[in-house]
Amino acid sequence: MQTTNGLETTIDVSVEKGTELTILSLSEKFDLMDVQILRKFYTTGKDFPYDTQPWCFPVLYMDMKVNNRLKVGQEALRKRLDNLVGLGLLEKVRNSNPANYFPAKGRENLVRACIVRFFTINGLMQYL
Repeated sequence: MQTTNGLETTIDVSVEKGTELTILSLSEKFDLMDVQILRKFYTTGKDFPYDTQPWCFPVLYMDMKVNNRLKVGQEALRKRLDNLVGLGLLEKVRNSNPANYFPAKGRENLVRACIVRFFTINGLMQYL
């Protein structure tokens, strides 16, 4: 349980044994933009099985530009998404135009733990 400005926040993320080092190493490599991208896919605020969200690239770009005030171009965002696909945290639909991305099945708890760890390491728990 975390206490932030007098408010108590409970974060419950369960992960498999042996993934603590993976979570720590991934969390240290991410920057805020990577975490914001992952949050779009993995933290919808809904109950299982509707707790993840697939995105079409142009819709994701516009949503991040408007709601998150994204300051990078489309190609930079596309490269970041491809890097997350390469890490196995997102999956890309092959041969689709426009590109579609969705959360990697079975990695939900790992990614959510990485997101929480990133915010904890950087002292940003009030923004989680």
